[in-house]
Amino acid sequence: MGKILVVASDKGGVGKSTYTANTASMAVNKGLSAIILKADKNNDLISWNGKRQANGLLPVPVHEAYGDISGEITRLSKLCDLLIVDCPGHDSPEFRSALTVSDILVTLVKPSSDFESETLMTVTEKVRIAQKSNPKLTPWVLLTRINSSRPRHRNAAIELDKILRSNEIWIQPLKSRLSEIDVFEVACNEGAGVHDVSRASSLSAAKAQIELVAQEIGII
Repeated sequence: MGKILVVASDKGGVGKSTYTANTASMAVNKGLSAIILKADKNNDLISWNGKRQANGLLPVPVHEAYGDISGEITRLSKLCDLLIVDCPGHDSPEFRSALTVSDILVTLVKPSSDFESETLMTVTEKVRIAQKSNPKLTPWVLLTRINSSRPRHRNAAIELDKILRSNEIWIQPLKSRLSEIDVFEVACNEGAGVHDVSRASSLSAAKAQIELVAQEIGII
């Protein structure tokens, strides 16, 4: 059975699908088999996968399931090294059921956005409830879209990291972070991830960041 990574948030537009696509791309380029389970009803990952197939890139099957998806997660996890579950950007049966059978949760937050950081309270509450029946679940907060050239971005990341580490009730932040690098999104527009790309601005930094997150959460 492969590792099960749930990517979720209580707010849409935080970059879940972009992170999912780039992580799946990294996995298959490192020789792992990866499947994406799309539990969000938008078609972003279906479109991404169609472009990926058309461009002849390494395959990443994309499946769909809605409602209670725990059974489908268990089934698909037996077919690959890594199953990535992309959940809706809001409280949902998909998110709550995924938490009951998964190994890892990554919830993405842009520290400079109060709209996003304020979702952490409700996400934390659902995770702590799920851990009572699924103690193997390890949750993480991934600070993302940080522009290090902007003092407000740097200071917001430092402050949010400090708040989360001040009390173990909070989902803890990863040491690894994702910068605001255009190539993450540009690659996805071609059905790729940064590990499929051979040349682009800031490509080495983008690849390194995806890999550092993957190493820290234990999927590579």
